Amino acid sequence: MTSTFNSTKTRLSPVQFTLSSVPPLPTKHWSQTCHETIVLSNDNQYSLPLSLGGGAENGQFVYLIEAISLLNSQSTVKIIKGGKIDVDEILLTIDQHKIAGCTLSDVQQLIETLSANGKQIKLKTVKSGTCTSVFSFLMFISTNLHNDRKIS
Repeated sequence: MTSTFNSTKTRLSPVQFTLSSVPPLPTKHWSQTCHETIVLSNDNQYSLPLSLGGGAENGQFVYLIEAISLLNSQSTVKIIKGGKIDVDEILLTIDQHKIAGCTLSDVQQLIETLSANGKQIKLKTVKSGTCTSVFSFLMFISTNLHNDRKIS
């Protein structure tokens, strides 16, 4: 009986096959578009007046209703470091406080407390529309929270 298996044919191992195949195009994860901005109130006597919307009570992430820009000298918010923050950008963290799942009033109270008497705060935001899945966002937060705990 003759074998149909040709032993002279070169076979690739899974590693060799993976290395020899065409690599897929790199996909840009939405978490790579996050940016940090340090802001403070123009009036040193009061807390930071940010216009926010959304919140857990509405089934949404907290987002900014009003843009913040270096070019807007009339704004009550001053940017210390970072670029502008566009309308509808989603707030991810405020001074390392993760705010996913927080109500709008909780976030407003946190901002008021952290920015009291003209203190600067760091906002981590992402453009809305780049986060297509709440599951992806929660996985990102979970991973970063785990990594933050390892470092500390």
